Amino acid sequence: MAVEFKIYNKFDDGLERLWKSIDVQNENPFQDYEINKIWFEIFGKSSKLKIFSDNKNFIAPMYFKGQVAYFCGGQDLFDYHDLISNEHVNKYDIKQLFDEILDKNSLIELNSIASGSKLHIFVQELEKEFKIEYIYEDVCPIINLPNSFENYLLQLSKKNRHEIRRKIRKFENNLEFEIVETDPSNVDGNILEFFRLMKLNSEKRNFLNQSRIEFMSRIIEYVILSNKGNLSFIKINNEMIATSFVFQNKDKLFVYNSGFNDNYSEYSVGLLNHIYNIQNKISKFKYIDFLRGSEDYKYRIGCINQELITIKIMDRS
Repeated sequence: MAVEFKIYNKFDDGLERLWKSIDVQNENPFQDYEINKIWFEIFGKSSKLKIFSDNKNFIAPMYFKGQVAYFCGGQDLFDYHDLISNEHVNKYDIKQLFDEILDKNSLIELNSIASGSKLHIFVQELEKEFKIEYIYEDVCPIINLPNSFENYLLQLSKKNRHEIRRKIRKFENNLEFEIVETDPSNVDGNILEFFRLMKLNSEKRNFLNQSRIEFMSRIIEYVILSNKGNLSFIKINNEMIATSFVFQNKDKLFVYNSGFNDNYSEYSVGLLNHIYNIQNKISKFKYIDFLRGSEDYKYRIGCINQELITIKIMDRS
């Protein structure tokens, strides 16, 4: 049966109600309505917004530049892209969506798709219908968390387990510290501290232009006020020396960004910042995703890779 699409050209109350009514499977933070809305308000001015929906099972938030369709959210700020969909969406719905888009456009470019995801599988099942290209993009390293911090350490290699225990002992035997959590009463000041620590890294300092700072500031405030994540710090002698911002969704944590003061590098505060996050949250979460990037520290604390791919879809004719 043919799908009748409703197309939204703006983020409005009707779209928000529909978006929140869909029981999204394996949801990640980049499928959140407000985060998509914030991104488009800041970065979408030079593009055309078209959000497709069958009004019950899925939403495809797309923006268009020239004759190319993309999911909302750039690769620089969204680590995953996907449909907003429930368990009832099927490959025939997706075929009709692609047909609808390609009727007046030359290319659908889907960035940052999790390899093996439901959308990836649907696209594979449609390879006879469209010209499709898959391009390796990056990895999101993940950890499946056991039920205790001790069991987490035991699932690491002997070398990495020994190193983490040694670093914890050295840090705790030499420094008095506290873990500071962010709440609505201190969110504004803590956002400033977060960027201060991020900017101590030259690569992150270059990345943080005005628009990205605005985007990240707004999503951090939104996430803290709506209890969808946390911004935490390690504090020593009244100084914040390390930080990380994480999204949380059901039993999953997503580490979006972090920073630390390199003056404390002999104590490995950047690494321990993540270790203390795991230790403090392991009783409530089963899975932690360190998001885009293959930095070495992620594998020393037990990550395995989830591949990201770009999928390009064109009409066969």
